[in-house]
Amino acid sequence: MELPRYPGCFVCGDGRENPAALGLRCFFEDGVVQASFVPREQHAGYPGIVHGGILASLLDEASIWAASMAAQALCVTRSLEVEYLRPAKVGEPLEIRAWVVGQEGRTLCVQAKVEGPTGVVLARSQGSFFPRFRREWTRLFGPSEEDQGE
Repeated sequence: MELPRYPGCFVCGDGRENPAALGLRCFFEDGVVQASFVPREQHAGYPGIVHGGILASLLDEASIWAASMAAQALCVTRSLEVEYLRPAKVGEPLEIRAWVVGQEGRTLCVQAKVEGPTGVVLARSQGSFFPRFRREWTRLFGPSEEDQGE
């Protein structure tokens, strides 16, 4: 299932609404959020190498959606720790995946990774995400399972 996009968002937004938008499209299946992205020259931090902030943004977006799908409420980032393992190259396709690995109270723990074209992990993250916007979730997806049980 394709996940909703906010036109003005820096990561998932539409270039017509936000010229700086990355245009990421996220999909959810079997508890995993997946996305593909091909970085361009304007995403470089060094010639030919993708800026770490772009990779962190991709990991954060996928992680927020993984947490949101599990919580059935739109989540916000509480913390995100990124480990950069190898450089991502401009023009080479990236695959992003995120999944929930646990929960502490209402806070969801999510792991994510960015893989290069050969499947090598280039960056990975672990973060915690807090459910914040249940009404917005309901507007986008309808009543949650929790709401329907009342």
